[in-house]
Amino acid sequence: MLKPRIAVFILASFALAMVAEAADGDESNGTAQSFQAFSYQVPLLANAAGSFSVTGTLGGVEGEFLLDTGASMITVSRDFLESMTDAKRAPARRVAARLASGRVEAVEVYRFDTLQLGDSCLLGPVEVAVMPSGGRNLLGMNALMNAAPFAVSVSPPSLALSRCGLQPAVATR
Repeated sequence: MLKPRIAVFILASFALAMVAEAADGDESNGTAQSFQAFSYQVPLLANAAGSFSVTGTLGGVEGEFLLDTGASMITVSRDFLESMTDAKRAPARRVAARLASGRVEAVEVYRFDTLQLGDSCLLGPVEVAVMPSGGRNLLGMNALMNAAPFAVSVSPPSLALSRCGLQPAVATR
């Protein structure tokens, strides 16, 4: 029997393969038709290097999060964390994090009630690793697995998600 994490990875990989296959086909019904199976669409920002990022709000602060399926956890810089003045966050634990350079560093992990991706997707609660020496904010697999299966489209750049744990409150006057 497959473990839940392996099953989610397989589903996410299958969804990515479906989108890649659709993108190679007919432009008029390719990616758009494949994405109909997903409940939520979040626009991605593409950079010249071929990386994608998404606008997210954590602890009341909006920021750009690099889409990183190689990161096991959402990661933010210490500066980003300290900019959250009214954020409800709870220290969860300290973990050893293996960085892209291969170096291992102890980092603090905080628990947040929600992470909002784009305008329509609230996930939560989420755990977030805080890098003491700066770096980019990363959208890691712990967030993506909560919304899985998911798919990434390169044209137009978007992240398709099957589940968002919470719905944003509608403002009323």
